[in-house]
Amino acid sequence: MARYIEWQDRRAHAKSPSIMQRSVRSGLLAGALAAVVAGWRAAAEGSSAIAPINAVTHCLWPHRAFAETRFSARFSLTGFAIHEASAVLWAMLFEGLRDRLSRGSSRRDAVAVATAATATAATAYVVDYHLVPERLTPGFDAHLSNRSLAAVYIALAAGLAAAALLGGSRSDD
Repeated sequence: MARYIEWQDRRAHAKSPSIMQRSVRSGLLAGALAAVVAGWRAAAEGSSAIAPINAVTHCLWPHRAFAETRFSARFSLTGFAIHEASAVLWAMLFEGLRDRLSRGSSRRDAVAVATAATATAATAYVVDYHLVPERLTPGFDAHLSNRSLAAVYIALAAGLAAAALLGGSRSDD
């Protein structure tokens, strides 16, 4: 009987999504939510809803990206892809923190999830706007007030937390 229980435990663990799988899921959701909030706030502040996503491409096209306020494959799709890839990278930090903070507790420990999401979003802001060279910043600030920029990072945290709380299991390695 003990061997059967061990086998079931190994089997259940093998079916748990890896940190990378969880990072992709939580990052894509968080990035999409942050992009929606950026667009909503930009439109409310007199710019176009797509302008913040276009601005992300200033790392590739520094002379045109900030002025692009209409949808285009070149700026909008590329900007969204860069933004989502960045969100997935931040989600790796989130998932790692979440694992450390909730080790030994329930798989959906809300306190661990909220703490990890908040810490990740705060770290993302500091890195994005205070540590990396200007050319590597997201560029949202060209179309958003500071208050709206804060809302984007709050949306990132909310998306990470939502993905974790609504998503599947996590491993307890």
